[in-house]
Parts: sequence; structure tokens; C-alpha cells
Amino acid sequence: MEAADLLGLLDHQQFRRLRVIENLLREKKTVSTLYWGLRYRLLYLIALDKKMVRGALDAPTQTLLKQGWVETGETPDQVRLTAAGVVEQAKTTEHPQTWADWGMLDLLAARQRLLLAVQVVSQYAHSAKRYYPLATDLETRQAVRNWFHQSKNSQLPEQVFNALKSSLEKLPPATASVVTDLFTGYAQPGLTADQIARAQRRTSWSVTLMQFDGVMQIAQDARDPEHPLGTLFRSLWQSPVTRSAQQTLAAVSQGRRVEQIATIRQIKPGTAREHLLEAAILLPLTQFPYDWLLTSAMRAAFATHLTGPIDVWQYTALPQELQDRYSFFDFRLYAIWCDKRGVGDA
Repeated sequence: MEAADLLGLLDHQQFRRLRVIENLLREKKTVSTLYWGLRYRLLYLIALDKKMVRGALDAPTQTLLKQGWVETGETPDQVRLTAAGVVEQAKTTEHPQTWADWGMLDLLAARQRLLLAVQVVSQYAHSAKRYYPLATDLETRQAVRNWFHQSKNSQLPEQVFNALKSSLEKLPPATASVVTDLFTGYAQPGLTADQIARAQRRTSWSVTLMQFDGVMQIAQDARDPEHPLGTLFRSLWQSPVTRSAQQTLAAVSQGRRVEQIATIRQIKPGTAREHLLEAAILLPLTQFPYDWLLTSAMRAAFATHLTGPIDVWQYTALPQELQDRYSFFDFRLYAIWCDKRGVGDA
């Protein structure tokens, strides 16, 4: 990730911690990382660069500091945009339009399946049987092979072409162009992200984000029962919440208390609470049982003492009487509930 890429992930009011951004990219999903990912509106970054090394954002940050585009907070790990940085960000940053749903799909696997499927269909359309398929993992090859044999007919190339055209027309022209340039087909070797980046004077990371934007748009459209690529992506749709957290959430939804769930599942109460916070962060407001866990009395008590922006709220600053009555879990869940409702961002 280059300095220009990091610039697009920062804010002019909110100090953001570099380690949180790194952990999101590397899929280090602690509750703290997820919570601040929510507050930064950067949860779409989860698992997009699992091989990133710790400290990889330090050098780009130094570049931005030298340019005068960011400033640090109480620690060097906290950065935000300067006025000059806001101007530069507006000139150089393009945001994916489908990012809100990225956690619902295994994007990396979907990208591999799409690229191979496009190549296979293109070669099939030209009756080419001898070609070098894209290098992918065994699971991708099997998935595309099964899809192709189930879908193969004389109309498939035209159906896939029309479906892709429809999806790409919903994207910004620059994004659609990047997606098509990355496709490999008959007599057409697809370009790499680095090649496109050099040709368009972009960064490789920005090209990758544009590709993911296109993949997500195509996958969303493929949920239509009549879509020719529907079965190719079907198994890749997923809940953003881990299986264990889903089990804890299901138990709570049945009316059980945290301590009961911990006993039944043979986990620590603290682990059960972490599961619930994970689910609250990653799921829409209507898919979490806030009414069961946040009583009206609790909400009223917190509302009296927690004012101003959510980011400045501190559990330890609450009156001792309130800390004795409610746990940090209650406090954090209340903050998430307020965030989901758009309260406390003034």
C-alpha cells in the first residue's frame, strides 16, 4: 500500500490508528479492531491483504507527514488529515460503491472464479480447446469446471456477455474499464494490476479495489435466479460473523442470558460477550437483539451521561455508581447501538 492509498483511508476530524487499519487488512479480528473499524467506516478492508506485515503503513505515513497532508495525535500511531490533506484526498481518492456488502462475500475466491470462468467461456465461444488456463487453486478450478459443465450450451457466451455488460454499466466507467482489462480471453491476455496501474498512473492497490468493486457488482446481480453466473458464486456468500459467534447469537435470540450460554457452550462468559459484540458490529441494526440486551433503563442511564461524539466516550469516566451497575460490555454495546442509529457523531 502506497501513501496515496493510505490517504484515502483517513479522515480530517477523526484520528485513526494505523494498527487498526493494518489489523483489518490482515484479518486480525479482535473486538477492539472491529469496533474501531466500524467507527472508521473501514470494515470493508477485512482480509483484503492478509500478507501485509506489521508496520507496513509506517513508511507511507512518513511520506504523508513530509507532504504536510497528515498530522499525528497523542501517539505516532494516530493520524488524521490536515487541511491540505483533505484537498489532496479529494483529488486522488475514488471510493468503491459496493463496499458496504463486501463482508457478505468471499471476494478473493469470487474474483478467482470470475476470471477463470470468463476465460473458459471466451475460449468456448471460439471453439478453442487448447489453451493455458489461468493459474488458480484446485477449489477454484473444480468450482468453475462444475459450473461450466452444468451451464454449457450454445447460448452461454452471449448470456455471460450480456450479464457482464449489464453489471459493468452500473459501475463508474473507470472501474468498468479496469475490470474488463483484467479479463483474460481468446487472443486476449489480461493485464495485471501493476500494468494497469502504470498505464493509468494509479496505484496497484487502487486498481485492486476497483476490481473488487466490479466483482461485487457482478456477484450481486448474479443472485438473480436467471443469471448465468448464479451457481458459480452461490457457495461464496457468507455471514460476516464467525460460526461460533453465530451460535452464541442464536442462543441469545432464544432468550438465554450470557452466563447460561457460556455454561451450555462450555466457553467463558467473556468469550460469549465478545461473540455478541462481534455480531453487533458486523450485522445490521435489525439483525441483532438490542431490545433484549439493552434495557430501556440502561439506555436512559447511559444517555444521561454519554454525550458528544461517540469516539470520546470512556467507560472509566462514568460515575462509579453506573460502572457498578453496568459492565464495559453494556457500555460498548450501547455505543454500537448508537453508531448503527447514527447517534453521537456530531
